[in-house]
Amino acid sequence: MGRSRSGVIGSLIHVEGVAILLLAGLHVVLDADPLLSELAEASILLVFALACFAVGHRVRAGSVPAGDVLRIVSIGLAAGVVVGLLATLFVVVRRLTAEPTPEAWFVLSIGWSLGASSGTLVGYYVTRVEQERAEQELLSKRLTILQRVLRHNIRNEVTVLRGLGENLAESTSEPETRETLETVNGHVDRVYRLSEKSQLLSELWKDGGTEVLDLAGVVRRELAEFRRSNPEVSVSADVPERAPVRTNPHLPTAVSEALDNAARHNAGERLDLSVSVASDVDADGLRTVEIVDDGSSIPEEELRVLSRSHELPLQHVTGLGLWVIYWVVDASGGEVTFRNLEPSGVSVRMRLPAARERSGRAGG
Repeated sequence: MGRSRSGVIGSLIHVEGVAILLLAGLHVVLDADPLLSELAEASILLVFALACFAVGHRVRAGSVPAGDVLRIVSIGLAAGVVVGLLATLFVVVRRLTAEPTPEAWFVLSIGWSLGASSGTLVGYYVTRVEQERAEQELLSKRLTILQRVLRHNIRNEVTVLRGLGENLAESTSEPETRETLETVNGHVDRVYRLSEKSQLLSELWKDGGTEVLDLAGVVRRELAEFRRSNPEVSVSADVPERAPVRTNPHLPTAVSEALDNAARHNAGERLDLSVSVASDVDADGLRTVEIVDDGSSIPEEELRVLSRSHELPLQHVTGLGLWVIYWVVDASGGEVTFRNLEPSGVSVRMRLPAARERSGRAGG
């Protein structure tokens, strides 16, 4: 019923187009100018008519609610009246001032047709934008609910599984069984970290703004935490006193992920890691922080996925850590490069928009 009503109201848009076509035909038939000139002038009206027919076809073919269709028609008619009145005022003023006004009725036809067709187009596209925005908001709400439910359930299940695994590991005296249970617990912990990172990504997509942070201060704090958690890693740092950048608020998480990934995915017995923050702003107005390690490399397939910025069913990145780094930097308007080194190791280079110092601010 609603769809048929939308179609009936949408037919009014076709009526607008037919009316403009009639005006074009009358112009060709009634005016005494050369036929070629009349056809050229009528073609202008024809363009306006085609615009109305195109919108009418889209409205009838699409699932546009009747209320939105009525608004499109109303905007088109209102714009036609307004521009038509302006054209009438133009003709009247020229008549009152005794200035010549050739083909006054054609000027009026152009005014009404231009207003009606442009108003219909604007009304249609404004309605479409509002529809898409409403759909995106609804999808965002549903995804948020789904993410919260999954995160809550995963947290509960992980707690149960980890408790069972630890109890079993303590109750067995067989080294192989104990090692297997520790491996299971490691995978359980990884599932939990994925859940937490998915929550972070949800917050990142929701909070797309930027703020001024001190990149040097952020790096120093994350390095201090990393050193406490990974005392076996040899760390060297070259960090200036201050390096203000305009960035997504989750920059500390991106830096932390880059550091943790180096330690977590290192297959060797030792790991050397160096961090440097450029003291100067480059020619593109960006500040650079680079984290380099001599541990395990990133699989080339994952590097190709990151360079495309999207995944395929058979080509994807294991985990979300690298995506967290990528999306934080991307949301900041910066650039990130992941590069494997020879003979081993990885370089993570983040370039972020530089910001001016602000008086009275302590920074990140």
